[in-house]
Amino acid sequence: MPAETAITAAPMRREAKILGLVGAGHFFSHFFGIALPPLFPLMQADMAVSYAALGALLAAANVATMVCQVPVGVLVDRVGARLPLVVGLSLMSGGIAAIAFAPAYGVMVALMLVVGVGNSVFHPADYAVMSARISPQRLGRAFSLHTFAGHVGWAVSPMTLAFLTALWDWRLALAITGLCGILTAAWILILGRELDVRARVEQAPPAKAPAAKAGAKMAPVRMLASAPIILFFFYMVFAAVGSSGLNGFAVTVLVDSRGVPLAAANFALTALLVCSALGVLLGGLIADRTRRHDLVIVAGFCAAAGIAATLGIVSLPLAAMIVGLGVVGLAQGMIRPSRDMMVRSIAPPGSVGTVFGFVTAGLNVGSALSPIFFGWLIDRGLGGGVFVVAAGAMLLALGAALLASARAKLAAPE
Repeated sequence: MPAETAITAAPMRREAKILGLVGAGHFFSHFFGIALPPLFPLMQADMAVSYAALGALLAAANVATMVCQVPVGVLVDRVGARLPLVVGLSLMSGGIAAIAFAPAYGVMVALMLVVGVGNSVFHPADYAVMSARISPQRLGRAFSLHTFAGHVGWAVSPMTLAFLTALWDWRLALAITGLCGILTAAWILILGRELDVRARVEQAPPAKAPAAKAGAKMAPVRMLASAPIILFFFYMVFAAVGSSGLNGFAVTVLVDSRGVPLAAANFALTALLVCSALGVLLGGLIADRTRRHDLVIVAGFCAAAGIAATLGIVSLPLAAMIVGLGVVGLAQGMIRPSRDMMVRSIAPPGSVGTVFGFVTAGLNVGSALSPIFFGWLIDRGLGGGVFVVAAGAMLLALGAALLASARAKLAAPE
């Protein structure tokens, strides 16, 4: 092997290993995030609790994640990511496995709080590691592969749990998958030495990062109160409202308001989710080839919002609805790597974990609040309004991102 090829290959192998480690954790974060809903009918019959009570289990986990993400981000920026990732994945996996043996509903609630605390680790830790250890020319693709790993976790979780439940029962299914997560945590502990490097040591801040002017030692509260970071938090809230409206209620709207058969409606949702995952990969390639990440977000949100609003207002043929949702998914996925690059660009040096921990908490806020409103619309026969409101939320997210970018440029040193 020529010397220059060997020099290039070594960092790429190291980066591939790092991506494999953080990607595995992110996979299980998403896998466990939707592990319970497919089992709700069995859990409801076995535990004799209402569906509202089962839904509260998910709310408990979301609240715990939202509360813990910023403190975890500060911790990651100070001590590195390996130990927080190992502890977080162990808590999440152990909590899921322990639900298999929970004797009462109250115990389940406590365990889901543990699951939520564990889940708070992944966004701040993973983004801090990637920002510090992945070459800038490959960072967009790294962000996209990391997000793609989470999408794969979403995709395989229901079928995996359904298969294991068919073989045994829902309790053993959770125990087995939780054990797999614990083994993965052990793998990260053994092989994750590179994850110990702190972001402040290796990350070269963008030349015009607004916080560079203030210095890396800015107090976390003051830093997170800056206008660009607050605006990106609201970006995440609105983006989560848009995506949760479509992901969570598209099937119901198509069946109840458009007269689409259930199987066809589920196929349309599958098209949305699969195209979203493919869009993430495409977005990674784009993010590494442009500095105008704001233009990528403008194009993606305008396309997605326009099509979503049309689906809500106009009754289209089934094939057109399926294609339309697929394009919406592709556009939404394409945005995400550029979004991550924009958030990274406003993070002060050594604070990537803290910043990502804060702004991505907006995803939990939007995901927790929006289903109530979307359900209210459907209950009143306004199913098409779900698509229209989702489109409006996307445009609000776009506005927040553009305002954040503008404020960051104003704050940047000349």
